Amino acid sequence: MRIAIFTLGSRGDVQPYVAIGREAIKNGHSVVICTGESFRGFIEDNGIEYAKADLDLMALLKTKEGQEIFNNGTKHIIKAMKYAKENVNPAYRNTMEQFYNCAKDADIIIYHPKALGTQDIALNLDIPCICMSPVPFIYPIEEFPNLIVSSKGNFGKILNKLTYLSMKYAEASNIKEINDFIEKVLKQPKRKIGVYTYDIDNKEIPIIYPVSKYLFTEVKSWIDKVYLSGFVFLDNEEEVLSDEIIDFIDKKSAPIVISFSSMPLKNSNRFKEILIEALNKTKNRAIVLTGISGMSFESEENILGIPSAPHNLLFSLAKGIMHHGGVGTMASALKSGKPQLIMPFSVDQPFWANRLYNQGYALRPILEKDVTVDKLIKLFNEMDRKENIDRAIRIKEKLECENGNKNIISYIEKIYINK
Repeated sequence: MRIAIFTLGSRGDVQPYVAIGREAIKNGHSVVICTGESFRGFIEDNGIEYAKADLDLMALLKTKEGQEIFNNGTKHIIKAMKYAKENVNPAYRNTMEQFYNCAKDADIIIYHPKALGTQDIALNLDIPCICMSPVPFIYPIEEFPNLIVSSKGNFGKILNKLTYLSMKYAEASNIKEINDFIEKVLKQPKRKIGVYTYDIDNKEIPIIYPVSKYLFTEVKSWIDKVYLSGFVFLDNEEEVLSDEIIDFIDKKSAPIVISFSSMPLKNSNRFKEILIEALNKTKNRAIVLTGISGMSFESEENILGIPSAPHNLLFSLAKGIMHHGGVGTMASALKSGKPQLIMPFSVDQPFWANRLYNQGYALRPILEKDVTVDKLIKLFNEMDRKENIDRAIRIKEKLECENGNKNIISYIEKIYINK
């Protein structure tokens, strides 16, 4: 079976698909991943075929203008719309054609919800497609509202379900590009917005959420509608921690690991000063994965600042983890069995921050604007409390009973056989 995977976004939007790609290859399948050029090396280093997508959201986010739109887009709507029209939409149109070319020799397509046009491609080529969403916001349920609408509220069964109507209009801002692609490339007539959100020609599109059922024990609405596979993890045997990291960890007590991944801080200098003071006053050390946060560390004795490191190897050696709440980072933190503190930025991150806090698997979340030395001291001290350590260990033990990677491949094979 040849599997074509379409995904767009940050590292957290790509890594789960790389993980299942590796698993599929182990099971004798061939895999190609079509995404932004920023991830070519990452994909090919994991032994998976890469196909270019012109829409490289990670590259856009690294630009000064892209970061400004990301951080302040809601304050400058006109500017954000102009940026999308000039930079995002044309790339989206080209990417749909690249998806199509990538899928021509595929037997099945796995797609991220951001991969617009996928359902049209699957219909045109008469092959099955599966929507794999890293976050649970696609299928309408009664238990909690769409996380895009509310990250922690509950409006009651009926209203909760109604909040998912927004998914029907998720492609609205790009329907012009979609229909241009449909007409000129697929040679089909234009269509309306949202007609293939949940089904194609009255046949339901299978939906996978690569998350753990242990975080959603109260949700019954997904039964027979959505497959919860368990978290997927990318365990690369060739990855190792650098000597610099090992030497730093071996010197003294276990450090707090801080990682905001693809998220730029709004005021990196302010946060850095607060962090240094809070660490000194609590006699903690830290390894900071600086990413594109805007922070850099050179002369601080108790802080090691490095661009990145494998979460699966580093987190388990930490005293605790402070991160942005991206689903991949959050899953790795849960798997490490260490207390975690989430400082969410946007999208699904506030949802995970509140869900894990309410279930006792994370400390009370804090926003960047609310961070102070005293608050950070209190939260760092919370990482030493026995009940928080015990809860972290309990969820780790539960996750060890799941194998999301293998579960997803088995599910895909079943869909293909029964197509």
